Amino acid sequence: MKILMTGSSGFIGRNLVQHLSERSDIEIIPFSHNQDLTELSRSVADADAIVHLAGVNRPTDPSAFDEGNATYTAALCSAINESAKSGKAPTEIIYASSIQAALDNGYGRSKRNAEDALKALQAQTGIVVHIFRLVNVFGKWCRPNYNSAVATFCHNLHHGLPLQINDANAALSLVYIDDVVASFIDALDGKPIKKDVNSYSQIEREYKTTVGEVA
Repeated sequence: MKILMTGSSGFIGRNLVQHLSERSDIEIIPFSHNQDLTELSRSVADADAIVHLAGVNRPTDPSAFDEGNATYTAALCSAINESAKSGKAPTEIIYASSIQAALDNGYGRSKRNAEDALKALQAQTGIVVHIFRLVNVFGKWCRPNYNSAVATFCHNLHHGLPLQINDANAALSLVYIDDVVASFIDALDGKPIKKDVNSYSQIEREYKTTVGEVA
């Protein structure tokens, strides 16, 4: 199986690549933000499945949310649609979205627009699309002071720095990176994936806690 993976050098991507590289039946086709979007069509045509991890979550310019999430995904969907017309479309797509997609902020709207593009693609082509609205992901290779309170707390404690806690009782939902990877691989292997009431794919194991308990 050839898997086109966007964002393969990111936190989730690095972990997923590590696991998939142990399998002789998998070939990964990486696609990064550094590559021209016009190259997508060729990469899509070679892929049996797509794992879409690339995205923007902390830009210096808020307008980059749309470009890095919604526009990027729309370009990917366009390439897949064109490939489908020639009978070379992938059989399934996995998208790493976020629970923020339910919120009315720049990041949330951009992720929701990306989801909508993928849903439309599924309706047009029949390609199976798994949209995972991920909660807070923690684990190896996660960057402190960027995308994980757990990584930030560990980093600060290790370096003797204070923990900044605004509300110790604030609810926090967590998933471990290896469980995320396992669910993605199950989807690629065609195994049943747990869904919520809105048909979003879910990670099998989720931890409910508070910021204070984690600290």
